[in-house]
Amino acid sequence: MNCRQRLQRLLVVVSLASSLCVGQVYAAATVYAPASVEKCRELVRKSLTSRAVTLDQISAIIQSTLGSLPENASLSSRFDAVINAYAQADSETRQIVEAIAAVDATSTVDSAVFQSRHDDLFYINNLRLLYARTLSGWSRYDEALEAYSEIDPQHVVDPAGALFHRAVCETALLQRDAALTSLDRLLHETEQTPARYVTLAELMKVDMEKLEEKSLDEVSRQMEDVRRRLALGHAGQRVQRVEEKIIATLDELIKKAEQQGGGGGGGGGGKQSPQNGGKPQGADQSYLGEGKEGEGEVDPKNAGHKDGWGNLPEKAQAAAKNMLDQKYPAHYRQAIEQYLKKIAEREAPVAP
Repeated sequence: MNCRQRLQRLLVVVSLASSLCVGQVYAAATVYAPASVEKCRELVRKSLTSRAVTLDQISAIIQSTLGSLPENASLSSRFDAVINAYAQADSETRQIVEAIAAVDATSTVDSAVFQSRHDDLFYINNLRLLYARTLSGWSRYDEALEAYSEIDPQHVVDPAGALFHRAVCETALLQRDAALTSLDRLLHETEQTPARYVTLAELMKVDMEKLEEKSLDEVSRQMEDVRRRLALGHAGQRVQRVEEKIIATLDELIKKAEQQGGGGGGGGGGKQSPQNGGKPQGADQSYLGEGKEGEGEVDPKNAGHKDGWGNLPEKAQAAAKNMLDQKYPAHYRQAIEQYLKKIAEREAPVAP
């Protein structure tokens, strides 16, 4: 065998190996498709057959819920029909569905009931999805995420919807890596995905990818999360820790702006120092005042005092406002002032 023949044979082997590898990767990937109307009927019928429900009752239930749905019915219509079918089948499920419908900003449903038919995957996963969607609808993202973590997209009517709303919770909670994973699964592991999910998922992915730790963007999101938790009546240690982190980050951003400016001690350029009555110009004039550097610590009890800038000296307030005005859009400063003021207006927690 000459060199040319050997080379040709080697190329064939490499080509075959590459094809096998690609085939293996593709075969290993899981692709989730929404359940068709006919598939929903089949799975509900299978579920109800294993219960104390007669064949005539099963036929009547399916006819009244899924029977009239066209094959191109929306995913939300299919999901609602499946839940209604299960609720009609027995009193236990009906009570669970009614309890989920009654959930508000504080009430819960015992998650143990979702395990009552652990062998019926289509039943328990769609019931969990109903509960998770209800919780996230009340902005209770922590609890909703716990429910979403128990859902297998393979066994729900709308797998793309389950992944999308899970990513919404993770995004709201600033769980960057988890959110990006859920969004990637939505974009690459689902088919027949509604266009609205794809469009929003791509936007959310770009948004989370550019989120930087200890940035003013992250701070504003943390403040929104704190406001959400307080609106739900959650004012425990977790919220207080986030508040302290927000204030510490703001202080760090101010100090960083001061350091980048070099302290404002350099030559002329026509700039006037605050001591001479001039208005600070540029980031290099973002100082804390009186020639002192900030200590990097802020007492949460005093945050938001008076005009929303805590117990900072007037010159330090001016430095902070100047930095925000020059480096960020105007709404950031307004949001921070309002946020710190609200913290000050809250009663200090009573020490145990």
